[in-house]
Amino acid sequence: MYEFDHRQRYLTAHVDLSGLGLEVGPGCYPVVPKRSRLRIETADCGTADELRMRYESIPGVDAASVEPVDFVSRGASLLKTIGEAQRYDYILASHVLEHVPDMLGFLRDCEVLLKPAGRLVLAVPDKRACFDVLHPISTTGQVLQAHLDKKERPGPGAIFDALANTARLNNELAWPVGRPLDDLRCCGSVAQAKQAFDRALDGTDYIDVHVWRFVPSSLRLIIKDLNDIGALGLRELNYSSAPIEICAVLAKDAPGCDVDRATLLRQALIEQAAIAL
Repeated sequence: MYEFDHRQRYLTAHVDLSGLGLEVGPGCYPVVPKRSRLRIETADCGTADELRMRYESIPGVDAASVEPVDFVSRGASLLKTIGEAQRYDYILASHVLEHVPDMLGFLRDCEVLLKPAGRLVLAVPDKRACFDVLHPISTTGQVLQAHLDKKERPGPGAIFDALANTARLNNELAWPVGRPLDDLRCCGSVAQAKQAFDRALDGTDYIDVHVWRFVPSSLRLIIKDLNDIGALGLRELNYSSAPIEICAVLAKDAPGCDVDRATLLRQALIEQAAIAL
């Protein structure tokens, strides 16, 4: 019998694993592997063979652990790729949301794909604890603008910033929140960022970067804002913060965040101020 590790149990604590689930972008590290024998389907940007070829060149990554992909999106919306409303009891997206060009479009797709009592579990990096530490946090207005612009790939400007401002701490790309950053170094190259910017201008290559960056309260604020303006029906059911990531569980039947907007804004400032520069 397959046994879940601590993180897998933590991310699935609020879902009914006996139902039908969808995991988006599991890559080499599925939260609910197919070998668990649970009812899980997967969606990814390429086939299993294509993903294995991509991961083979990355040190320390077991490309052979990529499992079969049920739905290949190739940049299309999740809803169009799967094509069946209210199919899933839960959807898992671990370290996916920060990559999607149209964050609101992705969340809305998940809302339609979920059953009335379904759950969406989001795990995203805490920008204080990874190579995004030198970037500003994302805002609701930026999320709305990307949806208005019908973004299907990261924009040239987002690509430039992502590559130019990447940082490492003691040559690591992630670390626990609160670690002193005395040895923090920029490892991005402005020249390489400009080259990627120019490639993005012709629109032929999909250049994968982090588009969105969060601290715990800023993620809560964006979801709350989208709820309050009627842009999203999925509401906060639970949220928590681990040493390097944030976990939010959203549901149609959830009460939503009960913290007022000004408090969330102040708390986001406090969380950013905790960066020990």
